Amino acid sequence: MVEAPVSIPFTPSATVRERWMRLRNFQSQDFWAMVFARPLTILLLLPLADRPWVTPDRLTWAANVTKAAGGALVAFGPNLAWWVVGIALVNLGLVLDNMDGTLARYRGTSSMLGYYFDKASDLALHGMMFAAVGYRAWVETGEVLDLVLPVAAYAGFCGSGYAKWLAIKVMGDAELIAAHRDGQVPALVEKRLRQNPSTQPPQRGPRDWAVFLGRAVISIPKINEVDIPFFAAVAIVSGEWWIFTRVMCAIYASGALLGPIKFQRDLGKYLAERRLT
Repeated sequence: MVEAPVSIPFTPSATVRERWMRLRNFQSQDFWAMVFARPLTILLLLPLADRPWVTPDRLTWAANVTKAAGGALVAFGPNLAWWVVGIALVNLGLVLDNMDGTLARYRGTSSMLGYYFDKASDLALHGMMFAAVGYRAWVETGEVLDLVLPVAAYAGFCGSGYAKWLAIKVMGDAELIAAHRDGQVPALVEKRLRQNPSTQPPQRGPRDWAVFLGRAVISIPKINEVDIPFFAAVAIVSGEWWIFTRVMCAIYASGALLGPIKFQRDLGKYLAERRLT
């Protein structure tokens, strides 16, 4: 992630508790992020967040290299031990990928260019993930469907992502039109300047944590983007390749059709709320 010039001087945390609270600046709604990536992100950044040599852009590059190395081991490793190491590296890359944005928010250095680089590299590396697991499954099973469905899944992934981008683009234009109509353009500009803003961390008691974990488990069938490495790990460790290549990839392949429909509905609701339909 490439940082923008910092307009407000960064102030390191005075205590470990303060650093921990400030690092809890994003609340994920995806299973594998909730129970794995986010907790490890905060844990690993606790001793590193105030170190000047640890930067968001270096973490992004580290995430990309780690994911690529892991994918290569999954695809071309000679046995299960290599594949397990490979998928472990992919999941480590997911944690590093979470760390860059968390650190940027912590330091107030989020940037539009950094956001683009992060997401664009994710797009390429997701393609690698589908290809690596699909190729390994095909080698192991000899079933062409194990190779074809991951390709279709990545096409659905990209198609749904494109529809989402179009919807966000129209929503952004609609937001500007509504702000102009309501005399709220300065407020909108101020909002847009806060790229990738932090959110205040929630205060949770035992019951709240139980609800949090319950929501994480309930979200598993949704198979969100962040959950892809989890399903790949389950398939590799269990030897049941169909978990990834058939079930998960079939759901993602359907995104080429269902994604545009969903975002069309989301966009219609958004425009109706702003009286712009």
